[in-house]
Amino acid sequence: MATVILENVNAHFPIYGAQQQSLRKALFQRATGGSIEREGKNNDRITVKALSDISLALRDGDRVGLVGHNGAGKSTLLKLMAGIYPPVSGTVRVEGRVTPLFDAMPGLDGEDSGYENIITSGMLIGMTRREIEAKIPEIEEFCELGEYLSLPVRTYSTGMTMRLGFALVTSLDPGVILMDEGFGTGDLRFAERAEARMKEFIGRSPIMVLASHSDKIIRTMCNKAVLMESGRIVAFGPADEICDQYYESVHAAAAAAERARQMERAAAVAEAAAANDGAAAQDSEGGSAGERRGMFPRSSLNFPLEALRPGDDVAKLHGARLLVGDLDGLETIDRNELISIEMKFEVLKPGHTMMPNFHVFLGDQYVFVSSPSQNSELEPGIYTTRMSIPRGFLNVGFFVVGVALTSVNPQRIHFYLQQALRFSITERVFDGIPGPVRPSMTWDVTRA
Repeated sequence: MATVILENVNAHFPIYGAQQQSLRKALFQRATGGSIEREGKNNDRITVKALSDISLALRDGDRVGLVGHNGAGKSTLLKLMAGIYPPVSGTVRVEGRVTPLFDAMPGLDGEDSGYENIITSGMLIGMTRREIEAKIPEIEEFCELGEYLSLPVRTYSTGMTMRLGFALVTSLDPGVILMDEGFGTGDLRFAERAEARMKEFIGRSPIMVLASHSDKIIRTMCNKAVLMESGRIVAFGPADEICDQYYESVHAAAAAAERARQMERAAAVAEAAAANDGAAAQDSEGGSAGERRGMFPRSSLNFPLEALRPGDDVAKLHGARLLVGDLDGLETIDRNELISIEMKFEVLKPGHTMMPNFHVFLGDQYVFVSSPSQNSELEPGIYTTRMSIPRGFLNVGFFVVGVALTSVNPQRIHFYLQQALRFSITERVFDGIPGPVRPSMTWDVTRA
């Protein structure tokens, strides 16, 4: 019998030598992340209290979804259960083997063949070489990659890599499954087979804990849910009830933000300039913000299965992708390229004025939100919308894009995926210039 029991658990992360916190960051910490406290003789040490007083008991048959905004503590809680992070206080007791699935193919090497990556990834997941070799025929049959398994993985498409990782992960004999955002599965025909295999895989596990921003995935795959906010558990109960409670809290926050947006716009510009200084200081420490937070690039996201599409009874998300010039799927981009973000969605009911909107972040810093200048009532059907970012507008860094669909009058959020797409902007010259954007301005230099 498997159990996961947490009693009064706290997880804190000290940060030394941090810059003075800006007003904008102080405001944002109320909405995202755990509490931040200054300590030390000169208040030169910041402690992020990622989890505070967490108590939770899970037993055989529990399929638990973790919901909450970015920084609420979902991923930290999963890593605490997996033993990756130790608690600073409290106790974590796990009876049974843990199967953490935070990366479908850990240790992936593009120069190695599919077979070699199966061995490497399997051993990193916790399998012995003998166990992996015994699973290879099953993995070969399910992923359907044939002779490609003998070729370097760098020759694979994104969908082929997803299929290989999915086949490997679901060949495991699962213990307590810990998943962060689930896995992509590639094309529609494979996705239909993958759904049945995933259900069978989860069914063999005594306990599953899944963190996701998708309301549909939580409702479909889980029988219980935990609502987290600022590193604390604020509600635990049946999945449908918790998802409804989370939706109501998000809707209320969005409505309040819309009312305050016009009044705060001027102040936000000044505050953003101050926040840029802090972001630049952090980036100078080495490595992109995305790499330091453990996020990796993702240039496309698709939901071919209707049951797994984020949304509600009015509209659902089919997918999103990144376009660079005439190419689809680049994840590292020169800042002088024309970048487009595309979203495909379906309207299920008439009578709603739809406003697609994209939210762009540089690490934890909000860069901008954009929506069409004209919004209209859309009849039921499938639509594609695209936003283009001018060449040279974004600065160097690791960017995250959230995709959302909102209706107005009255306002309603139909879906919002906060980390739908992730990509890096690079430049051969002028590296190290601070700020999230570097727009081209009109200049005039005259001799006095």
